[in-house]
Amino acid sequence: MTQTVSQHTTRKRTYLDPIHHDIVLDRHDPAEQMIIDLIDTPEFQRLRRVHQLGVSFFTFQGAEGSRFTHSVGVMHVATKLLGMLAERAPSVLDHRKIIMASALLHDIGHGPYSHVTEKILGYDHEDWSCKIISGNTEVNEVLRRHDPRLPEQITSVLKKTYTPKYISDMVSSQLDCDRMDYLLRDSYQTGTAYGLFALQRILSSLEIDAGNQRIVVVGEKGQTAVEDYLFSRYSMYSQVYYHRKNLAARAQLAKIINRAKQLASNVSFMDEPTGKFLRGEKLDVSEYLFLDDVQMTYHIKRWMSDKDKVLSDLSSRFLNRQLFNTARLRNTDANAVNVIEEETRAAVKAAGLDPDFYVSVERTGLRPYDYYRPDVDHPQTNIMVRLENGEIKELSTISQTVEALVRGSFDTLYLIYPPEVRDRIVEILERHPH
Repeated sequence: MTQTVSQHTTRKRTYLDPIHHDIVLDRHDPAEQMIIDLIDTPEFQRLRRVHQLGVSFFTFQGAEGSRFTHSVGVMHVATKLLGMLAERAPSVLDHRKIIMASALLHDIGHGPYSHVTEKILGYDHEDWSCKIISGNTEVNEVLRRHDPRLPEQITSVLKKTYTPKYISDMVSSQLDCDRMDYLLRDSYQTGTAYGLFALQRILSSLEIDAGNQRIVVVGEKGQTAVEDYLFSRYSMYSQVYYHRKNLAARAQLAKIINRAKQLASNVSFMDEPTGKFLRGEKLDVSEYLFLDDVQMTYHIKRWMSDKDKVLSDLSSRFLNRQLFNTARLRNTDANAVNVIEEETRAAVKAAGLDPDFYVSVERTGLRPYDYYRPDVDHPQTNIMVRLENGEIKELSTISQTVEALVRGSFDTLYLIYPPEVRDRIVEILERHPH
């Protein structure tokens, strides 16, 4: 009896997940053994030290989840979808290892604070994911041990050059396993209900359109569930990801990084990989993998005692959550915004602070994949619905609610400034209706 329990324990590995509950992997299944091996690599374990939601923990106290848990969740959703697609198209199982590994590793290239430093410094985490998968890493060794072709196949999935094309779409498209996991997970982590939708209903409504190498939504119930998913996505971006305090925290981190870059060799502490990272210099894979939230936060902690007063003050404010104020600018006319920004800079300078590092205008940075935007140039990414008569149409052409979302303009501007000059900024904004 004891021996049987021991064998069962050895054979299975279970990840207890707050969203998907038990994620169970079986070592007797070659694909699942590969996933276990990949999870155990140092490169994947590093994702435990990268926040899924960047600096959102300053705004939502529960937003402490990591890219690790999200990536395991995406793999699980992809595995469930794969099983459902295989009921009608068994040939999809030929790509099982590729799909599971691509879903697991899609975010392995994220840097410190996830998308936050990516936007500040202009690097591409997907490019780093491919470098890690293809480079001299344990991830690469594990993949080649299971199949020498896997590293190249997975990078082609991430680069959207893999055939059939719907394999890439399962990982990255307008309706993919990545978004399905992060909406539910981020909603849970932030203590909100904005990102909730019927995951199982959507998965069960998806089928492969082999002729066009894409995945389509089938049935009225599936269409309704996808509509809910899109509005959940809209709500998460408008209420969580673009929360004004998140914008303030990101702006402050950007100012810290820019000041440290400006000081260059005069900064009190900067290790070589971090210095090269901040300066935009070429990093090899081992140097990049040295970077994570822990390392970046340690630098900011050291900079609190830097002799440069600006860097020291900004670092102290950031770590102690002394966030800048924000004011939404209703008038987005460029001339009006410039006037408000210049008067704000003058007020900040009069208060003895450097406006270059204490004032900014942040745009929510609407990107095509934030909300749903059908893409004429890349129709492969669009959400397609198969109607009862067999005709396949793009979702917004048959759904009035989605059409309204597509036609909407949701880009906003925020003035970011230190609380010391709040009263003065209120006066400025009253004189310039915003």
